[in-house]
Amino acid sequence: MKNIVVVTTSYPRHAGDAEGHFIGAEVRRLCGEARVSVLAPGCDRSALWGERVIGLPGGDAFGFPGALEKLRHSKRHLLGASRFVLAASDWLRRAPLPDRVIAHFLLPCGVPVATRGLQGRSTELEVVVHGSDARLFARLPAVRAHLGRELLRAGARLRFVSSELRELVLHSLPAEQHASLAATSRIEPSPIDLYGVPAKLEARRRLQLDPRSKLAVIVARLVPGKRVAVALEACRRVPSLGCYVIGDGPERVQLTSRFPQAHFVGHVERPVALSYIAAADVLVSASLQEGAPSAIREARALGTPVVCLDAGDLQSWAANDPGLSIAQPR
Repeated sequence: MKNIVVVTTSYPRHAGDAEGHFIGAEVRRLCGEARVSVLAPGCDRSALWGERVIGLPGGDAFGFPGALEKLRHSKRHLLGASRFVLAASDWLRRAPLPDRVIAHFLLPCGVPVATRGLQGRSTELEVVVHGSDARLFARLPAVRAHLGRELLRAGARLRFVSSELRELVLHSLPAEQHASLAATSRIEPSPIDLYGVPAKLEARRRLQLDPRSKLAVIVARLVPGKRVAVALEACRRVPSLGCYVIGDGPERVQLTSRFPQAHFVGHVERPVALSYIAAADVLVSASLQEGAPSAIREARALGTPVVCLDAGDLQSWAANDPGLSIAQPR
């Protein structure tokens, strides 16, 4: 049986935790075919699906409401992030060489954790690019070429969750690096796990929602980039439409004051969030910075229609899915 190491800055702390749930879904599948070790920040970690979880220092720099959002509010989180990078790189250098390393998030898990941790050691390395990491990479013109060289030196293959992110990252690199990394890259959205989600009427019964009412849900961190205020304004303009906001963040106080008619559920366990999506008549998203948004893919897999703005690969998805509507921004 193969040995696989997964490096990530976001990973569930328990089975219902929404943090890094898409990475948890992948690890759960990998455990059926390999021995899996997960390196993640935060020392109070435990196994969920038969994997081995190595909790490392630096947990305060990651997690809700997001590493970049934390860093905007306090530069002290740089120290925590540095502690994780050093500890994870050191673990990779000292551990027996695995058959495969999967680094989720181009920065910092791909570069420098995996590229430095595996320096001089040859194994299969796949770096998964999700979204915020790609946009951060593109905003670092002074070091992009160096980061590209690191990926090539380590023989990394890039996996992008959307074609939009692939173009963003590869086109920001020098032509030679672009060509080399593009040749081995692929596009594959992260897996989603919908096991046990109830059907619409049962979901409404469990959540004590009126089975006859018209309901919209917004599932997002309440941070500026998610543009939740835009989504709420759109919902407010639809007569008799109830709106439930699933998620939390620094904008919650402002949003609850501005949109008193909306129901702010807050940060909930993942099964509850999925039940709200299943119960809804529509999921609404106004974010313009998405690659392959999990909430939208979950809604469509559960049969819930989606109204959103154009972001990531949504336009191409909508071409083959009449339940996914791309609205025009005003």
